[in-house]
Amino acid sequence: MFGFLRRRLCINVARRRDSTPILRYLQNPFLKSISHISNSEKDSSFTVSYLVNICGLSSEKALSVAKKVHLEDEKKPDSVLKFFETHGFSKTQIAKVITKRPLLLLADPVKSIEPKVQFFRQVGVSGPNITKLLTSDPAILTRSLEKQITPSWNFLKTLLHTDNNVALAIHRNSASWILQFNVLRTLAPKIDILRDHGVPESNISKMIMWCPGRLTQNNDRFTEIVKEICEMGFDPSSTMFVKALNIKSGMSTATWDAKLGVYKSFGWSDDEILCLFRRSPNCVSTSEEDIKAKLDFFMNKLNLKPSVLSRNPVIFSLSLENRIVPRISLIQVLLSKGLVRKNISLGSALLMTDVKFRDKFVTRYKHEITDLTSVFQGKI
Repeated sequence: MFGFLRRRLCINVARRRDSTPILRYLQNPFLKSISHISNSEKDSSFTVSYLVNICGLSSEKALSVAKKVHLEDEKKPDSVLKFFETHGFSKTQIAKVITKRPLLLLADPVKSIEPKVQFFRQVGVSGPNITKLLTSDPAILTRSLEKQITPSWNFLKTLLHTDNNVALAIHRNSASWILQFNVLRTLAPKIDILRDHGVPESNISKMIMWCPGRLTQNNDRFTEIVKEICEMGFDPSSTMFVKALNIKSGMSTATWDAKLGVYKSFGWSDDEILCLFRRSPNCVSTSEEDIKAKLDFFMNKLNLKPSVLSRNPVIFSLSLENRIVPRISLIQVLLSKGLVRKNISLGSALLMTDVKFRDKFVTRYKHEITDLTSVFQGKI
């Protein structure tokens, strides 16, 4: 695959050894413009040339990567590239792996890389997912299989029960980093904290499946947040507890206070905010600007009270521009014509699928009101 470029590279290196001026070497048309490199960088010209011509890196990236790895010849790196090729890695993926972890070019693919690839195959990770996993985080190939990867995987398996669930949790959250942690030091204490507060194993599994990153926080901080969620009235055995813990632990105290401050600026009491959060923790998952825009629309334009909004908390997770405004605008048009009842449920109207909403409110009345479809599409 790389034969032609490799022969070209070897010819140029041979010429250099025959005292051909370095400038001629650097003017190789296959080597992108790097004639501006300094004398110290010229010593690594073989490395740079290999990275550009064989690995497919840009000259800029090659110069940067060459500072982290020194290639004396093509033997070791050739074997590494061949290994990646035969295991389904594309040229682009190989270039990404080398850019992120240049020293892999000096690894012994049989002793160092292949056992880890085989491990992932044995636990049920498919070939395409292995290439995606290692391309996104090739650092895992530098970790010990016996001391790091296998113990971490087995620990996660005790909580998620199957290899497939472990693979799914890692793939879903792009969490290959979790296999590089000392899980007994990092994750195990959080698991104990959750158990001590009455969180069942099923919810602990959900935490790992949905948001494993939350379990890498400082132990004291994590304990504090778990206590706060319990004090807010969340049942540790409920799924809502996991959602609340995920949201609360995903932001700093300052950010949390700022978002609550937005609600208070619209006249919400602490109890009303708590009621809303207990019903839908996602009410504070968006930005302060988004929360402010939705409260302005609901309270200042529609004159809705906190008591009404807190009964329909999921609407705060919907897009204001793409769903809320177009649908409310359409319903207001229908109301003005007396075509729908005034006590229509706000939550139901906003949560319907597009197909159901269109059938009930658009198709049914489009012959009685012109441009109704345009209102629904947000054009009017």
